[in-house]
Amino acid sequence: MLLYRLRTFGKKKALDSLVDRSIEPRLNQIFVPLMSVVSDIALQNELRQTARDLNRELIEDRRMDVEADVLEIIKELFNAMEKPKVSVKDITLALRKRYGEDYERHITSKWVGGVIRRKLQIRTEKSHGVYIIPFTEKPTLERLFEKYGLVEDRKK
Repeated sequence: MLLYRLRTFGKKKALDSLVDRSIEPRLNQIFVPLMSVVSDIALQNELRQTARDLNRELIEDRRMDVEADVLEIIKELFNAMEKPKVSVKDITLALRKRYGEDYERHITSKWVGGVIRRKLQIRTEKSHGVYIIPFTEKPTLERLFEKYGLVEDRKK
């Protein structure tokens, strides 16, 4: 592989036209250089389909994580509320009501807040003594909803 790399260094470049925006950036990072060195269009299409299948599997795997459950509750609460903020306490209560028996551990606001802040990287702020997810986090949430397969009209 190293000899091939040295012989073809500078001759082939990854083509931006091969980037598939419907899949994860990491999968594009892996598959685009591979498709760039393949001259057979049928094989390129097969590789592209493999990347899409892997992307679908990643989303399905993520769907089984606790983060997906928390995001599902956040999405429902944001859609149901007239106010542009959702409290960690409301998320905890809804999560406990829906998934309380599915988890071995007790669902607490501290634990849910940790999932929100550390695992999902969503910023929270304190408002009237309660931690909330401000409406300014909506773009981050939209990206996460897509990443975890919680968008109904997602392009395939």
